[in-house]
Amino acid sequence: MVRECGLTAYLLLREGLGVEARLVRLKNRGPWTHVGVLVGGALFESIPSTERTRGGVHMGSLDDFCAPERAVKVGYIPISLVEPQCENLFHWCHEQVKLRIPFDDNYDLQDDRALYCSEFVYKAFLQIQINLISAELSTLSIPLVGVRKVVFPGDLIGMKPVFNNVFTLRS
Repeated sequence: MVRECGLTAYLLLREGLGVEARLVRLKNRGPWTHVGVLVGGALFESIPSTERTRGGVHMGSLDDFCAPERAVKVGYIPISLVEPQCENLFHWCHEQVKLRIPFDDNYDLQDDRALYCSEFVYKAFLQIQINLISAELSTLSIPLVGVRKVVFPGDLIGMKPVFNNVFTLRS
């Protein structure tokens, strides 16, 4: 049984720090460099591997997502759901955690064996027939791979003309 979600899921967006965040910011529409989804009381996200953590899809915590050493700014977008959507979204996300889906370092939108953060959120909502993208996909040129269509965090919020649910962690 899914924990009570109030029939609302939240896209959580972060303007991050570090080299990867700077690279995403160069191509992204806006400052957002990372995205996760909060549904059924659980935060799901896909993160790259570091020397201290195994990357991939996992259940995180809001405290970690918003930690000052990771974030300059954090925002959220509420998305209203009906009961089967809420439950199905939670179960699909949880299944990706159980399958230990790795982080997609190749940013391959066509291959679901690995998922980067915004690809994970985009595909999670597609499972419940919600397309979070209202504009054309971005492109990314990857050395030795070529040009790929990708979903950046800023591509996901194009569906909302006003994004004012933001709090700043640093000035």
